[in-house]
Amino acid sequence: MKFLKVITSAFYFVAEQRVCLTKALAWPFIASVLIDAASTLEVSGTLSVILVVTSIGVKSIFAITTHRVMLLGPESVSKWGITSWSIRETSYVLHILGLVAVVIGIFGLLMVIVSVVQIHAASTLVGVVALFIIAWLGGRFSLVFPGIATDGDVTFSQSWELTRGYQALMFLVVIGFPVLLAGPIYILEFVPYIPFLSSLAPAVIIVFEVAALSMAYQLITTEESCNC
Repeated sequence: MKFLKVITSAFYFVAEQRVCLTKALAWPFIASVLIDAASTLEVSGTLSVILVVTSIGVKSIFAITTHRVMLLGPESVSKWGITSWSIRETSYVLHILGLVAVVIGIFGLLMVIVSVVQIHAASTLVGVVALFIIAWLGGRFSLVFPGIATDGDVTFSQSWELTRGYQALMFLVVIGFPVLLAGPIYILEFVPYIPFLSSLAPAVIIVFEVAALSMAYQLITTEESCNC
């Protein structure tokens, strides 16, 4: 099963590159924790916007670094990771915002439909349908991110074409794998004397999810190039 191959490869390469990833992701991890802590304070207006923008930028660097180490090797980033902003990071963020806009548009459209047809008891159903559609579209479009991170010229339309025969795989990578990761981590947070897990959990999930997306990208692009 291709999903199992992708997941085992993700775990293997994260373990193999653990030293490089630990160093390269140290500063974005610390920055992310500090931003999340600041977000719990009562901030509004310009400061709130700055925190959101900074958070997106830091998490993008976190993801780009992981993609590059997984797909290009540890030499693709400096010892302490990405320390400057470039067109690559800008493109990555813009594509994230574009995908978020699509997600918001879909959810808004579903809510309008529910309102028009006056289905008052359908909020749960709408949520489930919206989650399914968002996860499916996210899977179809998500190959742009490892492509951009590795300086490849991958667009949303190209990602759509590449994933045409891999829709189930990408759905599982985008929604199934994070859920599998989040379950045990969430349970462990209730274990006494290890409250730091609440700070580590998001970073762990992001690393493995990005690694899985990288492995899916590698598998699909390799198979597609062989079929040409």
